[in-house]
Amino acid sequence: MNRKVKGILLTLLLPAGIYALFLALSPQRFGSLSVLRAIFIQSFIPLLCAFGMVFGRSMRMLDLSIGARVIASSMAGGIVAMKYNTGLAGMIIVTIVVSIALGAVCGLVFKYFRIPSIVVSLVIAMIFEVIGAKITNGQGFLKLDKELTILGGMPYNLIVVVIAAVIFYFVYYKTKFCYNVRAISGDELIAKGNGINVGRTKFLAYVIGSFFIGIAAIVQISYASSMSAKLSMESLSMAFKPLMAMIIGVQLQNYVGIPVGIFIGSFMISTLFSGLVALGFPAPAQDIALGLFLVCVISISTNTERLSSFIQRKTGKGRNAAVCQ
Repeated sequence: MNRKVKGILLTLLLPAGIYALFLALSPQRFGSLSVLRAIFIQSFIPLLCAFGMVFGRSMRMLDLSIGARVIASSMAGGIVAMKYNTGLAGMIIVTIVVSIALGAVCGLVFKYFRIPSIVVSLVIAMIFEVIGAKITNGQGFLKLDKELTILGGMPYNLIVVVIAAVIFYFVYYKTKFCYNVRAISGDELIAKGNGINVGRTKFLAYVIGSFFIGIAAIVQISYASSMSAKLSMESLSMAFKPLMAMIIGVQLQNYVGIPVGIFIGSFMISTLFSGLVALGFPAPAQDIALGLFLVCVISISTNTERLSSFIQRKTGKGRNAAVCQ
């Protein structure tokens, strides 16, 4: 069995192992097909948001403002659809356009003010949180009409996700933009020396990523049939699940490709939280689990080369010992 096949099998065993663990701990609450279906649906939002984050992450840019952008763009789309009777098509168009516009604002601030991406995302998140609250006339809550929520249920949400995944695949693997992204991720100075416009590429990472954030906003508000504004940086928590799904997907991309890898990561995160709920863990304990899992995922991600070297040394020693015997 070659290395890639082993990697694919291990990749598939990761979500299966987490699910089997919670199934063993709580078979009555976690053993029905309805629970598995709910986990599958709950993985859609982190998946779509991770699609939007991965372009910037490839160039070492971290964007934590996606939660505020999801809230603001979905509320804008919902308000326009209900106030001006534009229907579902109007809500989709306005939500995506507003999401892209907000992403462009982030990109312009990052490009022209030379502020680190993490600082940009925090400042922008605070501003967009206020926008999300103000566009509802200060109420901070929006309830969608029933006919606008069709994309939140099966099979329509699945169709939306599949279409988004296909678009993401072609953008990530078939466009000059992503060739430039991968060149910059390898060595920014060499990429710049080869004529790649680094500033423009990073700006486009915000804009193109915001297209998928807009789709996530549509599915989110349609699934919940409502959206609540968040203040005091509460929207940052909405970025953590996509962030972990994205990191897992990047680690698995050599085996199954990054779209499938991100889905596996998203499914694992959704399984983890559903399992904690099934076991009766309170919200603070879930947050602690999220923090610990995030630390583990980032630690593995940032120390991949060290882990590989360690495993190779151990494997080499084992083989040498076997030869000596």
